[in-house]
Amino acid sequence: MTAVKNITLTVCILSLVYMVVMMLTPDSFKQKMKTVISILTALTIAGAVLNIDFTFDEEIDADLLYESDYSYNKLVISELEQRLAESILLIYEENGIPVEKISVETNIDDENGISISKISLTISGDSDTYESKIRKVTRDRIGEVTLDMSFSEEVDDS
Repeated sequence: MTAVKNITLTVCILSLVYMVVMMLTPDSFKQKMKTVISILTALTIAGAVLNIDFTFDEEIDADLLYESDYSYNKLVISELEQRLAESILLIYEENGIPVEKISVETNIDDENGISISKISLTISGDSDTYESKIRKVTRDRIGEVTLDMSFSEEVDDS
């Protein structure tokens, strides 16, 4: 009787998972997901019928998981900062500011809020011409951010 209860519970849970996965999966991956879920269903039912225990004796090394999460997070943050730098560069170019080099530093708080903490710029030109314009554009379009600016001191000919 226990085997029948286990099989019934397993089929109900897998049916629920199947419905959710099929709703969220793009059409191009539906066949692959059906195959994966079919294999999982077969293994689970076989395990319930044969009374196989699917527990693992080995402990998972938490430090290893943390390190992989940390490196993944660093990769995501790096990509985010690169995309933000590209977008901010477009803002400066729209306003006639000749940026040679730009980098952005971000912070992600405990609630997963993302904020720009610092923008570093190298500008083709002198500080008298561009510094106030950069500060105004940054404040108006991006917000209050720490700016680290360096100028090549070359006079722009345009």
